[in-house]
Amino acid sequence: MTQLHIHLFGEMQAIQSDGQTLRLPPSTQSLFAYLILFHGRSHSRELLTSLFWEDLPFKNARRCLSTTLWRLRKGLPDGIDCLAISETGNVRFARSDSQWIDILSFEEKAHHGLRLSLGEMDAADATVLEEAISLYRGNLLDGYYDEWVLQERERLHLLYLRTLSRLMRYYGERNELSKGILHGQRLLTVDPLREQIHRDLMRLYMKKGERSLAIQQYETCRHVLVNELGIAPMPETQALHKQLISQRQLIRNSMVSTSSNMAVPVINGRSDKQGIALALQQIEQAMAGLEQARAYLRSLQ
Repeated sequence: MTQLHIHLFGEMQAIQSDGQTLRLPPSTQSLFAYLILFHGRSHSRELLTSLFWEDLPFKNARRCLSTTLWRLRKGLPDGIDCLAISETGNVRFARSDSQWIDILSFEEKAHHGLRLSLGEMDAADATVLEEAISLYRGNLLDGYYDEWVLQERERLHLLYLRTLSRLMRYYGERNELSKGILHGQRLLTVDPLREQIHRDLMRLYMKKGERSLAIQQYETCRHVLVNELGIAPMPETQALHKQLISQRQLIRNSMVSTSSNMAVPVINGRSDKQGIALALQQIEQAMAGLEQARAYLRSLQ
């Protein structure tokens, strides 16, 4: 049976089972995308003509609509008819097993996992959410700027962010910290102003014992908020940062205290405590560099 794979994330594509891509005129492709997006509705010809040919006289607009629908049907592969037209002339996208549509599959998979609470989720549910985010290849209908596109683009974008956030928290709860951090980083790549996600990442780094990376995450958060919004991080974020600094100072003091109780080398009749303090500082810097190198290697995986 002939199959049609329709991609609306990124640049719109309709690919047949033999690998050939449908070539539709821009106006036909735009109408096709609209009918797919709102597949659950039946659209009157008056609505479609006012939406796509509002600058034309009514009769001319109706003629353009009829021509566009004819071109769409003619351009579809044999055996696939995606259009259902009622006796009153209303037009609807007819979904069937012969079609696979990325945005519909994305929504089904995302809602499957998000309908559960975090505690109810298991590995199979997380896999479904992973499959959902893999379908999000870019913003909906890249290059389209009609109002109906912008509204749906924002809705699907927010659903994508919710899915990433859920996966970050799911893996964090189950101590799969590298996976949780990866999803948090992906979320901030597309929406760096989400301060809550910065805090969650800081906590994941702390849980993993990577305090230097947690402090670095705070600095990234502070820099973004100041540059983009002209505001400082929230008190909760600043309190978490102070907690990290205090922990680092406690560790440093503990190391210095331990070294003070050790036998101290004597050079020219005096102890070289200054040299030991310098060595401890160099060790701490090396450990921070190692954490950064580990983070870089994870980003390449």
